[in-house]
Amino acid sequence: MKRVEIIISQAIEADFEEGYLKECKKLKTSCKFTKITNVEGQGNSNPKLGNSIWPQLNSIYVIYCDEVLLEKIQQVLLEVNKNYPGEGAAAFVTDAEILV
Repeated sequence: MKRVEIIISQAIEADFEEGYLKECKKLKTSCKFTKITNVEGQGNSNPKLGNSIWPQLNSIYVIYCDEVLLEKIQQVLLEVNKNYPGEGAAAFVTDAEILV
C-alpha cells in the first residue's frame, strides 16, 4: 500500500478531484481521500499565503492506495500540471501499512 500526499493550489484542485474520481470509477474502486484546506506555503511556484499580497491558498490531499491507482493519480497530476504550468501541484509517495 502507498501513501500519496498531494499539495495543490486551490485554483486547480477541482481539476485534480474530477480526474481522480473519474479514474476511481474506471477502476471500480472506492475513491477515498482526506483533504486539508486553507494550507499556506511556498513551493516551486508563487507563495500561497492567503493574504493581500499572496491571496491564494493550497490544499493537501492524503490518499492511501495500491500501485494501480497510484499510476492513475500520477497521470491525473501530470495532466493538471500540463494544463496549468506554474500554478502548483506536487506529490510525494511513501510506503504505508495498515495498523488497525
